Amino acid sequence: MFDLNKDIKSNIEIFFTQETIVLEETIKKALNKDCFVKFTKAQITNKIEEGDFFGKYNLNINGVNLGLYVSMNAKLASIISDLMLMGPGQAKDILDPDDIDSLKELFSQIFGAYAQVIRENGYKVSFDGFSSEKPQDGSFFESEFEIIIKNITESSLYQYINIDEFEKVLDSLKIEISQSQDTKNTAPIFEIADESKHNQVQETSKDNLNLLMDIELNARVRIGSKQMLLKDIVKLSEGTIIDLDKNVDEPMEILVNGKTIAKGIVVVVGGNFGIKITHVGTKEDRIKSLGG
Repeated sequence: MFDLNKDIKSNIEIFFTQETIVLEETIKKALNKDCFVKFTKAQITNKIEEGDFFGKYNLNINGVNLGLYVSMNAKLASIISDLMLMGPGQAKDILDPDDIDSLKELFSQIFGAYAQVIRENGYKVSFDGFSSEKPQDGSFFESEFEIIIKNITESSLYQYINIDEFEKVLDSLKIEISQSQDTKNTAPIFEIADESKHNQVQETSKDNLNLLMDIELNARVRIGSKQMLLKDIVKLSEGTIIDLDKNVDEPMEILVNGKTIAKGIVVVVGGNFGIKITHVGTKEDRIKSLGG
């Protein structure tokens, strides 16, 4: 995703261009409307323009905090909020608390999804959610995203990222790559010159593995999942049935620390739910999968 051979401005353009895909996809699902999102420019500014809807969302990339400030005028913000709440897309001059809450939730979904995309590109990322924290003085990358909602509006939202914070992210990635290369270039601790040394290495590996066997890991069973629009969540009530994406005949997934290590069927054991394993990989495969 990042290209550490390029300068910081090129990387911020990569960052925002990738985010555009997530923005468009998430907004389409939330509004259930045809819309188009285009990243148009990134420029340096010393002043953040706080719109009628304004908030900070925090990503942590490789241990470095990165704040993303979102700014929108009342017209675009109210149209998006009204569509999320199953309205016709009515524009207002002043946002009410329901509008603010809807938009907070929408951008939490957007940045949560974007954090997952960055994570899938091999980076360590966590998403810390919305913050009402005001921006400190500094230099920022200002980005403009043009949003077109078919037959309703064409407008722009703006995002700001502190230049120093973004530069720290890139520096941390460069350090990680440098350390990884140093590790690869280091001579191995063991040189397998004969069978006895080979056996010694195997025994050492087993001893090291045994040291990990008492570590506690979180295990859970995934029955299924479903993506829901905010407007559908608001309508939930007692007795509502939510259809999941898994067929009744499919086995349940058994996950340890978020990794699927086996599959099975649900059983009742002594009045409690349990799961009977129907498929499991080898011990080596399971340990490798838990390692990432």
